[in-house]
Amino acid sequence: MNKTQKGALYGVLLSLLLAGIVIFDVLDTVVGWPTKLLVSAVWGGLLLVPIYFIARKKDPREVDMDERDKQIIKRALLASFILLGVTLGVTYTVAFFIFGLKGSISFTMYDLSAVIYIVLVIFVLVLSLSVLIQYALGMKEKNHE
Repeated sequence: MNKTQKGALYGVLLSLLLAGIVIFDVLDTVVGWPTKLLVSAVWGGLLLVPIYFIARKKDPREVDMDERDKQIIKRALLASFILLGVTLGVTYTVAFFIFGLKGSISFTMYDLSAVIYIVLVIFVLVLSLSVLIQYALGMKEKNHE
């Protein structure tokens, strides 16, 4: 597994943990501080420990990224930005049809930050999954040759 694949796996883990912040918010109201401290330590470990494994190289002569990796990342970024545009377009279109030109929406900074947060998590997840899917499809093509 090369560095790009490790980074993509970390991106999936990161997006799932970021989505889990909502669960941690609910947990915050239910349990006491020792449990919250333990959950925070585990969550922090799940975020920080994989960085060591991504950065570490087994062979110092190992190349970080070749042309195939660059192409995979470009296609994954393109897919993520297309999804981002579609998501924002659908959001604005639905708001337009619900409220029309003369309608108004009570939209606070909290709502805006929640939308940005959700879109960021989706963007990272799609980016990481598209990298992993392209590598999986590439492995199938190599095995069938």
